[in-house]
Amino acid sequence: MKLDPKVKEKYSEFIAGYALVSGVTIEPTAEGLIERKRQVFSGLKARYGTLNMLDLPEVKVYREFFKSMGADPSSYRPAPEYLLRRALDDRFPAINNLVDSCLLATVEHWVAAGVYDTEKIKGEPRTTLATETEPFELIDGRKLSPKPNEIILRDDKRVLAAYTLGDAKAAMITQKTSNALIVVWNAPGITKDRVDAAVNSLATYARRYCGGHVERSEIL
Repeated sequence: MKLDPKVKEKYSEFIAGYALVSGVTIEPTAEGLIERKRQVFSGLKARYGTLNMLDLPEVKVYREFFKSMGADPSSYRPAPEYLLRRALDDRFPAINNLVDSCLLATVEHWVAAGVYDTEKIKGEPRTTLATETEPFELIDGRKLSPKPNEIILRDDKRVLAAYTLGDAKAAMITQKTSNALIVVWNAPGITKDRVDAAVNSLATYARRYCGGHVERSEIL
């Protein structure tokens, strides 16, 4: 994956990372992952359970970043905040072992992590800025367009994800997926150490819970 220099010109503190994983086996879940979730959620409840969510500095930076890209964070919450709320309420999403690993890393490290089937990616994927109206279909079936200057992930033909909108259906993980690209984005104020930790966690989870092999990982 590449990072377009225009992103750093527009958002100087933005950081992207990725891991390219081969040979994964997609299952509803994995026994070790279930236990890992319990450990993480217990820690989150101990740390955040009695706090006002809107007072958390991490929530503030994501909400401000959403606003800078023209989105209303009160109507469509940033993924780390949304997932933390779900974890504290015992309503954390369960999709499959690979996607769940990404969701877990998101809430652990305060990053936005997405995963895409590399067989469905056309050419070189890159994190760049939206420049024109380009509708794409989200996993839930809605068709939306990122706003100009919103951070997006795209390949040579289409948008694969938009920062404030989510992931495209076109490259979603299915039971047939064997190779995947995991992408990690921060918000200004979320440090490089956290992005690095998230990529390392995701590499471990892909191996341990999905049977995959990490071909390459990098912080951009």
